[in-house]
Amino acid sequence: GINAEYGENSADEVDITTRQTKNGAEHSKLHAMVKSQLVPRCRKAIEEYIEFLQVKHGKQVILPTNKGGGINGQPQIKKEAASVNTIKKKMDETVLSSNKTEKVDMKRTDINLTDSFKCRADDLFQCFVNPDKMRVYFNGAAEVDPRESGKFSLLGGAISGSFLDIDPPKSIQLHWRFKDWPTDMYSSVTLTFKDTGSSTELTLNQVGVPQCFVEQITSGWYKYYFNAIKARFSYGSGTL
Repeated sequence: GINAEYGENSADEVDITTRQTKNGAEHSKLHAMVKSQLVPRCRKAIEEYIEFLQVKHGKQVILPTNKGGGINGQPQIKKEAASVNTIKKKMDETVLSSNKTEKVDMKRTDINLTDSFKCRADDLFQCFVNPDKMRVYFNGAAEVDPRESGKFSLLGGAISGSFLDIDPPKSIQLHWRFKDWPTDMYSSVTLTFKDTGSSTELTLNQVGVPQCFVEQITSGWYKYYFNAIKARFSYGSGTL
């Protein structure tokens, strides 16, 4: 949230504070973005309002403080209250405009990961398409329809998407999204399985990930997929 407490005759005297209401790396980045980009826009709008009051009431006009009171110690009449509402509306429009811009201009990048599993390629392949196996390492939180155009929902909807192509035991292509991404934003995931004789090498290529989510998504692939599969099926050690 954003709160503004008025000073007297200068926009620089206005104390604009921001508050982060949710925890997490992505929310901290968005909060920093608000402080660096949105707060200056709000201050500019307030500066224009101060100039309007000074032109109408004279250079010595004193703005109302957060303690209450009116201009130059006099109660504000209804007409001036309308001016306050006008500037508040302008600030709200600035906030909405900024939010829309960030959604449209959100930069996207790719994630490329490689990991090795002590199992045959077909066994590892099944861990990404077999509903029973997926429920094991997702602790039951997996709804999966393993066919082309079939949908999946994991971890209570935190991860969702659909299967674009299934080519056992070589590759899987997914339409994949994280719930905190902007509405209708998806990435493309390609999983490639290579049997090396002593293990299976898994290569992941994910295209179209918002840059501010790269660290979180990368960590999630290891925590909820790769490491969980190794732990549940003992694919992290031993021999074939």
